[in-house]
Amino acid sequence: MTLIDGFVALALLAGLLGNRQPLIPITAIFLVVMRGTTGRITHGAGFKRLEWAVVVCLSYWLLNYFWSTGDLSNLLSYDFMRHDGAFLVSYSTLVFLLGWALSPRKCAVFWITLLCALGLIAIPGMIISLNLPLASYLYSPVQMLGLMTPDQNAGELMYLGWYEGHNTVGGVYALASLLALTVVEQDVFGRRHRLFAWALFAACLVGLAFSYSRGNYIAFGLGAFFVLPVRKFSHALKIGLTTVLPAVLIVLTTSSALSHIDTITDPYYGTNADRIRIWKEALGDFEDSPLIGIGFGRFNDTDLQYWGVKNIVWVATHGKIVNDDSHAHNSFLHFLAEGGVAGFAITMFVWWSAWVELSSFQRKFPRWKQAWLLKAGKACLIAALAESMTEHLLGRGVVVLELSALIGMTLASARAVEKAARAAVEKRSRALATKEASLARPAAVQGATGRTSLGVART
Repeated sequence: MTLIDGFVALALLAGLLGNRQPLIPITAIFLVVMRGTTGRITHGAGFKRLEWAVVVCLSYWLLNYFWSTGDLSNLLSYDFMRHDGAFLVSYSTLVFLLGWALSPRKCAVFWITLLCALGLIAIPGMIISLNLPLASYLYSPVQMLGLMTPDQNAGELMYLGWYEGHNTVGGVYALASLLALTVVEQDVFGRRHRLFAWALFAACLVGLAFSYSRGNYIAFGLGAFFVLPVRKFSHALKIGLTTVLPAVLIVLTTSSALSHIDTITDPYYGTNADRIRIWKEALGDFEDSPLIGIGFGRFNDTDLQYWGVKNIVWVATHGKIVNDDSHAHNSFLHFLAEGGVAGFAITMFVWWSAWVELSSFQRKFPRWKQAWLLKAGKACLIAALAESMTEHLLGRGVVVLELSALIGMTLASARAVEKAARAAVEKRSRALATKEASLARPAAVQGATGRTSLGVART
């Protein structure tokens, strides 16, 4: 299976590097589904709590769709799956990723390779954005590769990589930066390659900085606080922070990133005002139907007609279906508006189950060589939840796919290690029991012979 695993890993790597060409991530997901299915059949791996949580979550949202919209052709359409239904694909992929058990080393190599790729394509974007000496030579190839896109608000080129929106690229690089930061904090490469680890972290952080995504700046900060508890700062880490962070601050103060940060607390800034208005609409939908919401995919539909009892169950059963990028700019409010308390609780249970299992393996394998992936998975989950306060990140595609891949592949690898450890313990126990039985048998035979001889003598 080594060749097959390598091919699937390359496809998934390409799928995580961009979403402008949907065929690439679709192909990657298809291959993961096939490989995860065969892996479960081969190893006889059943579902655990996390898989069942995903199944219940998807079942609820599909039922919610049918009792509200009820249009099967729209559910199966590309437009729906590309927008409102994207999370159905990314969440279901998590189940198959949990069935694809790579060795711990291969799992680590996959994520280090992704970090290297993201860092490499971010560096030219930084050079052009800052108009450094090499900018004139890089401008043409970067434009040809489509890594930079004109920003109408800032009046300059914006680094987007191969992603469609700046919040998407910001989300991807926020998770990548946390992965790289965990590599540094855990000293994954050792002392000899510590400089490379810092360079990898700095490159990913540059990609995040030039995404101009304010919400992801905050999300990364919260995730970094989890990775780097103040009481555990090492001497080398302090030196690194005093060298890398000032360089990043210089980058921020010499570009439009700082002006984007300044608008975070301004309620009258364009996008901030729009978000406040949309949040009020989402809260209004939740108040109208607090139990099961107005219906999956109905938030951005128009001309809605409702059925039920308002303020209890108020479902939009008729209306004009609109499949676009409109959402509540807050995953929690979006889930409450479309799925009510039930939908919100069931969806959050998926990520709570992931957190619990990651924590469980951290306790079981504190000295596991790839334990840094467990810590990185939890840090990325914190960042994703934080970013979901200003974007519908948990209900979209590529960023959730990256988070699902990190959590799914890490847990699948850890489960395989645990299974192998249990098998080794059971084998050792059986061997010990066999040895004890073989030692006890001659003694029993000797005792029986002695009793027979004594009986004969007495006779």
